[in-house]
Amino acid sequence: MLVLISITLFAGVLTRYVFSYSVPELEVLRKFSLLWLVFLGSALAVKEKAHLEIDIFSEYLSETGLKVKNIIVYLLSLFGMIILLFIGIAAYRAGLMRTELVPIRFLPSQPSLIYYYSAFLVGSVFMIYFHLLNAKYLFTRKNEEEVDEE
Repeated sequence: MLVLISITLFAGVLTRYVFSYSVPELEVLRKFSLLWLVFLGSALAVKEKAHLEIDIFSEYLSETGLKVKNIIVYLLSLFGMIILLFIGIAAYRAGLMRTELVPIRFLPSQPSLIYYYSAFLVGSVFMIYFHLLNAKYLFTRKNEEEVDEE
């Protein structure tokens, strides 16, 4: 997706400023690539536990307090992902009813926006799936350093 964004941006600048001609289909590809890149990248970050983590008080907490904090953060994150799932479902339904505004010359009719809006739904499903897979580390007695060593 990042390569596709780069190519379409370069081609758009080249056609607009060198040839004085704009290709509107490139904008469609850029929007598509950006949405899918963000939501699939977010799902991958959940899988790898690469999202931002604030641990300012973690060194002052006991082992039990640290476990309670991790469970609370896990549940709040899960709640946010469930909200995103409902937004994804609503966006998917909205995408079925709407069509692309940018004219695509090589298609006989304008496509629905489902290919944009399904990124919300697919990304949130993967985020929840990976988040649930990561839950097994919350309820084991191993701490994160031992898990990382394995």
